[in-house]
Amino acid sequence: SVLNEHKFITPSSLHYVRNHGACPQLKWEEHTITVGGPLVKKPYEIGMDALAAMEPRELPVTLVCAGNRRKEQNMIRQTIGFNWGPSGVSTNVWKGVMLRDLLLKAGVSEKNMAGKHVEFIGIEDLPNKVGPGPFPDHQWGKLVKYGTSVPLARAMNPAYDIIIAYEANGEVLQPDHGFPVRLIIPGYIGGRMI
Repeated sequence: SVLNEHKFITPSSLHYVRNHGACPQLKWEEHTITVGGPLVKKPYEIGMDALAAMEPRELPVTLVCAGNRRKEQNMIRQTIGFNWGPSGVSTNVWKGVMLRDLLLKAGVSEKNMAGKHVEFIGIEDLPNKVGPGPFPDHQWGKLVKYGTSVPLARAMNPAYDIIIAYEANGEVLQPDHGFPVRLIIPGYIGGRMI
């Protein structure tokens, strides 16, 4: 079988797919990543060719969908989301740029990191299924962005290998897996890797 041939690495064509909305139609030549915010001294945008020209990091990471085995959970008590079985697990060799390198380029300090986070926001607009949000003065509209965050101390620590990936298993990312880039946070649940 294909899985026997590839052993521990899941071919990208068999990697589980779980998206929170339709895949955006993006072009490598036009896509940029914006690095900004209150902790950033030198905000900038970087295109895909410039990102891929930076020093890469390549490592195997197993992604596990947060809903993995939800089917069994639903037998005990009904939850929300897809009725997954045990198949929301895949391992790819991801290649990209260390998040730390992008933050250092932006002038983010490695001092006084306690209580600070790095926020990541996806490009796609999603239907708001949550409600008005926690801030009465700034209520969420009908469309929202999918996002996540990690502690700044974790993002700046090279031992955690957080990367902005542009390849999986030696190939450019497929649209269902985040083309042109995907955040990879080893040790975190798959739903955090926008």
